[in-house]
Amino acid sequence: MAQDPQREWKVLVQGEGISEGVESMKDTVLLLDNDDVRKVFEVESCLKALEQAYVAQARGRAVVQPRTQSYVPLDEPELFYCLKSMNGALFDGDYMALRITSDIVSEANVDGVPRRDKLARGPGGTYCGLIMLFSLRHLAPVAIIHDGYLQIYRVACTSALGARLLAREDAGDLGLIGSGGQAWAHLVAMNAVFGLRRVRLFSPTREHRDAFARRARDELGIAVETVSSARAAVDGADLVVAATNASRPVVEGAWLAPGTHVTSIVSSDDKTPRREIDDEALRRAAVVVAHSKALARSQHQGDLCEPVAAGILCWEDVHDLSRVVAGEVPGRGSRDDITVFKNNVGLGLQFAAVAPPVYERARDAGIGRELPAAWFLESLKP
Repeated sequence: MAQDPQREWKVLVQGEGISEGVESMKDTVLLLDNDDVRKVFEVESCLKALEQAYVAQARGRAVVQPRTQSYVPLDEPELFYCLKSMNGALFDGDYMALRITSDIVSEANVDGVPRRDKLARGPGGTYCGLIMLFSLRHLAPVAIIHDGYLQIYRVACTSALGARLLAREDAGDLGLIGSGGQAWAHLVAMNAVFGLRRVRLFSPTREHRDAFARRARDELGIAVETVSSARAAVDGADLVVAATNASRPVVEGAWLAPGTHVTSIVSSDDKTPRREIDDEALRRAAVVVAHSKALARSQHQGDLCEPVAAGILCWEDVHDLSRVVAGEVPGRGSRDDITVFKNNVGLGLQFAAVAPPVYERARDAGIGRELPAAWFLESLKP
C-alpha cells in the first residue's frame, strides 16, 4: 500500500525532534505557475514592497545576494548553457527567497546588432525558472513559483521606483526602446507611476512594434505611436526607457533633452560585455544611480565601467538605488538635470520583497497546487 505523505510529514516532525511550533505550520508547498501569479499580482503592491526592501537594505536589515552565472559551452555555434541563481531575505520578514534559472542563451548578431537571447529549449518550447520561498523559522519550503511573470515585473517596478525618485514630478512623455516582455512591463509600471501622456516606441522589427501598440491600446487604453528610429522615440521625451537585448548602445546622449530621466536595463559580465547607453549620456548626466554599484564594478559592466575608465564618470558620483530610496543621497537637483538609472543587475532582495505577497495572496485565495512538504525534507540518520 502506498504511504500517505501527509502522515510521513507528521511522523518526521514528531520523530526528529523539530520544534513544537512546526507542527502547526501549513504542511504543504504551494506551486504557482505564471497564470496563478498573474491573478494575484499588483503593480502598486510590488512598488511598495520594493521600496520597503531598499530601505531595509540601506539600514543593513536585509540579505542582498547578487546574481551568479555559470556557463557551459554547447556544441552549437554561439550557444551556451547558463545556470543563474540569487537569494535574499528581509530581517523583518518570514522567508528566504531563492531564484534559479536553467537557460540556453544565444549570443549572436541579429540584423547586424549583437544580442543576447534566452531560447525556449525545454520540452514543448518552454523555459525553466523558479523562485523558492523557505520558512526562516521552520526550514521547509512554502512555495515554488514560476519566475517568468514576477521576474519581468520586479525589473520594471524597480525601474519605475527609480524614475519616481529621479524624474521630474510632471514627467509623462515616454520614449520606449524595445517591444518585448520587459518593454511591456516597463510601460505598465511607468504608466502606474506617472499616468503617461505620450508614448513613442521603437524596436527594430516593425511587426513587433505594431503588435505592441495594438496591445497597449486594447489592454491599457494607451495610444502608443510607433516610430522608425530610436532617436525619434527619444527626441523631446522626459522619460526614456531602453528595455532591449542589445549589446551595444541604443541610446545616445546627444539625443537627450534637458531634464530627461533615462532608464537602462541591460547588464553584462566578464564573459559578455554589453552596453545600452553611450558615453555621452553619462557625461551629460547630473545624477547617476545604479541598482548595485559594487556589482557594476566587480563584473566590469560596460555602461558604467567604460565611462569611468575614460574619465567621463567617477565611481564616487554613482549612487546605489537603496540609498536614494532611503533618502541618504539626493536625487534630481534641478528641473533641467539629466538623470540616469542603470538597472544593472538582479538581486535576491527583489524576490524576497515581491514573492511573499504573491504567495500569501494566492494561498489565501486558494490558488495554485499543493505538494506535501515532506517531499522536500529529510532525516539525517545514517
